[in-house]
Amino acid sequence: MSLRGKELFSQEQREMFMKIPEDELSLARYYTFSKYDLEIIQRHRRDENKIGFALQLAVLRYPGWPYSYIKSIPKIVISYIAKQIGTGIVPARRYPQRDNTLWPTYERD
Repeated sequence: MSLRGKELFSQEQREMFMKIPEDELSLARYYTFSKYDLEIIQRHRRDENKIGFALQLAVLRYPGWPYSYIKSIPKIVISYIAKQIGTGIVPARRYPQRDNTLWPTYERD
């Protein structure tokens, strides 16, 4: 008998919920930023921080998972987001390489 008990979703269903859509309609629906979103994104200094923050914001909204849970973000999605914020797609690869990005520090009271 399994220690986890009965699974609510099959492996295929879980993967479907984690999948990032790549068609034009879904890109426009889920990954178009508002003026307010763009203002917040532009507050970041470096291009890799802008694109990294934008990608986190996008995948947190849909499919609703943090950036670290997503195995890979399709290049078409990165490109769509990069065009909106005025960066290239190359900085997206540099974003998670900094220690501060990988391991956020929190101030203690």
